[in-house]
Amino acid sequence: MSSNFFKGISKVKYEGEGSTNPMAFRHYNPDEVLMGKRMEDHLRFSVAYWHSFAWPGGDPFGGQTFERPWFGDTMALAKLKADVAFEMFDILGAPYFCFHDVDVRPEGENFAENSRNLEEITDYFAEKMQQHGTKLLWGTANLFSNRRFMAGAATNPDPEVFAFSAATVKTCMELHTGWVAKIMCFGAAAKAMKPY
Repeated sequence: MSSNFFKGISKVKYEGEGSTNPMAFRHYNPDEVLMGKRMEDHLRFSVAYWHSFAWPGGDPFGGQTFERPWFGDTMALAKLKADVAFEMFDILGAPYFCFHDVDVRPEGENFAENSRNLEEITDYFAEKMQQHGTKLLWGTANLFSNRRFMAGAATNPDPEVFAFSAATVKTCMELHTGWVAKIMCFGAAAKAMKPY
């Protein structure tokens, strides 16, 4: 489905250093060969779902500053966000994207609902990836932004939070290996899981 969010914006292309087009690459030429490889193969650009579509524009002295039509806690809005995201990937010619689990699915009432929501949206992603050719570079579990993690994830004294955290990581690992993601990122998850 097309969202028409970027209606009228054409694909960003390489035009060279002399270009005055603000929607053109001046230095990035994906087909230029450097040291025996195409530039696109050296530079595996990835659009971060959090920064581009989920971040609410938080201001340290205030709250949310962005109003996006896909902000909300429904699966329909999560799918709209995916439609817009894959349209942007096409415009940029981005070969990869990356995300945290919470960036792509609505928050459920419990772990089972979170898992169902994640499975539904990732099935939708699989269709989108097939249609658009954009692949998953990395994915990870967000074990820090929900208040349940205020005392840590694996370090949390509440065994239910520890179990929730471990199950979330397992679910994300299974998802990403099923998609043959290039990387399973443990950066933020590792910080949340590492003892102090």
